[in-house]
Amino acid sequence: MDRICITTGLAAVCTAVLCYGLIPSEGLKYLWKRKSRKRVKEGSGDRRLFLTFDDGPSRAYTGQLLCLLKQYQIKASFFVVAEFARENPDLIEWMKEEGHLVGIHSVRHRNALFKGRRFVCEDLRESVETLEDMGVKIRYYRPPWGHLNLWTLFFIRKWNLKLILWDVMANDWSARETAESIREKILSRVFPGAVLCLHDGRGAVRAPERTIEALKESLPVLIEQGYSFERMDAYEY
Repeated sequence: MDRICITTGLAAVCTAVLCYGLIPSEGLKYLWKRKSRKRVKEGSGDRRLFLTFDDGPSRAYTGQLLCLLKQYQIKASFFVVAEFARENPDLIEWMKEEGHLVGIHSVRHRNALFKGRRFVCEDLRESVETLEDMGVKIRYYRPPWGHLNLWTLFFIRKWNLKLILWDVMANDWSARETAESIREKILSRVFPGAVLCLHDGRGAVRAPERTIEALKESLPVLIEQGYSFERMDAYEY
């Protein structure tokens, strides 16, 4: 009987964990990508791409990236970490001046998968307040690693935020990737209407530098292929 009770208890705990964080996180990623594939299959997606960047701003790299985007007159969306934004207010102002969208990506890039109500509430609140103190009206949120839980969904709905995930990654944060391999992943994985997630901060040593080098080669190719670039506020949900 004791063994049955222990097994039942463990099963209940596992179910609760799955329903609280894992199922919402993975389920929403699946639904996001399924909707993107459906849009392409139905032929409703034009040749737009939504270029997004996470984990910045970075004093070493974000400025270089902004110059590159200006060169090609591309508008992108930056999901910034609040503590890095506080350290680099001039880069946030530069993003605004260039017409890019600025969203939030947590305060310190901590995983919220199994965090409780208080953590989720404070993380979102501080992120929003930090950026709004810099003159940015926050409407868009991307959770670190795409990990969230039921409280995340509650608060983003309560505060009228839009959850942003992605369709394409190039593993550009990894030390195993080179500028060439990132370039190849970008060019081979994108499709009309895709949300491309790259990084202008954190990751392996000099990882954002490799991302920028990859974009120097891939952006003109994508433009030649007929792609244009939009901010996430032009995305069709």
